[in-house]
Amino acid sequence: MAAAVGLALAACEPQASPPVGGLCYVTRVVDGDTAWFDCLDQRVRFIGVDAPEVGTSGGRAECFGDEATAYVEQRLSGVGVRLEAGVRDRDQYGRPLRYLWLGTELLNETLVREGFARVYRASDDRRYHDRLLAAEAEARAEGRGLWSACAR
Repeated sequence: MAAAVGLALAACEPQASPPVGGLCYVTRVVDGDTAWFDCLDQRVRFIGVDAPEVGTSGGRAECFGDEATAYVEQRLSGVGVRLEAGVRDRDQYGRPLRYLWLGTELLNETLVREGFARVYRASDDRRYHDRLLAAEAEARAEGRGLWSACAR
């Protein structure tokens, strides 16, 4: 009985490693936190991160938006990615919400750690929230990316 309870509790704990599944490839990067993938054939919003806007569709461009977009393009070009769903499958605009895994690297976390995005605090998905917050604190303390390039 205790073993069954232990297994049930383990199943509820956040994943510490990337999910198993097929690889997806980016077909177009929209900005630093959104891209199209061949496996879904639609725009995917990266969970837990908020990258600066690039000013598409009449919107206002934000500091470091072009750099964040270029970084995502460079990191995802020709690389297979595993997409992990969050607690909600889609956002209010109908976009799939996903964590992106490049091997054992959580790209959402890397974007924050390298200063290409901030933590999206309004997210209701807390699976990797502590990791993202730690990455943001590190980026801010080290003045990486947007933390040194953009006035607050």
